[in-house]
Amino acid sequence: MKVAVLGAGGMGGTVIDHLEHTEGVEEIIAQDIREERVKELREKVGVKAYVELEPILKDDSIPLVFITSSNDAHKPLTLAALEAGKAVMCEKPMAVTLADARAMVEAAESREAFLQIGFELRYSKLYTKVKDWVDQGLLGQVVNTHCYYICSEFHHKGSWRNKQATGGSMFGEKLSHYVDLPRWWIGSEVADVSSVCAPNVIPYYEVHDNYHTTYRFQNGAVSHLTFMMAPGATFKGDPLQDVIDQQRGDGHALRYLVVGTQGCAETDVFYRTIKRWEFGDSPECLTSTWVENLTWDKSEDHVYFHNTLDQTRDIVRRVREGLPPATPASDAYETMRLCFAAEESADHGERINLAEVY
Repeated sequence: MKVAVLGAGGMGGTVIDHLEHTEGVEEIIAQDIREERVKELREKVGVKAYVELEPILKDDSIPLVFITSSNDAHKPLTLAALEAGKAVMCEKPMAVTLADARAMVEAAESREAFLQIGFELRYSKLYTKVKDWVDQGLLGQVVNTHCYYICSEFHHKGSWRNKQATGGSMFGEKLSHYVDLPRWWIGSEVADVSSVCAPNVIPYYEVHDNYHTTYRFQNGAVSHLTFMMAPGATFKGDPLQDVIDQQRGDGHALRYLVVGTQGCAETDVFYRTIKRWEFGDSPECLTSTWVENLTWDKSEDHVYFHNTLDQTRDIVRRVREGLPPATPASDAYETMRLCFAAEESADHGERINLAEVY
């Protein structure tokens, strides 16, 4: 099967590498608006590449495209590919406006077409293990989650990700993953969201660089996200040392606490651990027993943290076999609603009722 990648920058290059190691992919075709990148793809990567989009859209032998462009191009590229009869995998966020995201869903549904959004954490072992525990009933009903995410500045000056017109927002570009996970674990619709931001530390960002955000679900569960970009030590990296080991303890943090009625779980990226506790009863008090402590080797980091490899392979397999997306685009749209609601709440200092966000 031929597969095309639209927007062959950093993420596009990663997907091209994944496709080269994916069963059933016979040829990879790339498109990028930068002529120098197209030349590099042809001469150094060895794939057919174009600046123009039309050769790919008109080629009926290409059934699947991966859209890995800047966020502002997601909608037009998706609509063009769907119109051309392609199955589409589009990176998150769906678009830089909620109306554009909704238009993408409607276009796919009206054609009964394949459209999956790139929420690869639903493939990542760090988080699928928590989902397994939830589905097995080991945590009971999930009632509270807290994501604590602290990092250095790593989008850098001049990046399209820092600009509202091309990146959209920090929630869409970066934090949508950590909005999507609690929805997946809790399994309830969100009732409302409250979000606050301090003034930016990073002066050249057009988007917020910090949040304290709380989602209240219709079943009573609550999910909180704390995000700050800047406190983690600026990472330049020693190529002879492990990345995670170098950042551990220097201010970086990415961990979840997932609390249910019968137990809780904790995931920690920088300590490579997944833990589980069971709640019980005694004459004196509720008890908590630490029952599982899982870890992994650094060679497995990719499949635990951001498993884009298995996501890519699964999407190719689904298109080859005529199967629907693992997660419908309409479900990804619900995550986008929460992202835009959080931004609106942060901008206006008001709690946002999700029933009013469409």
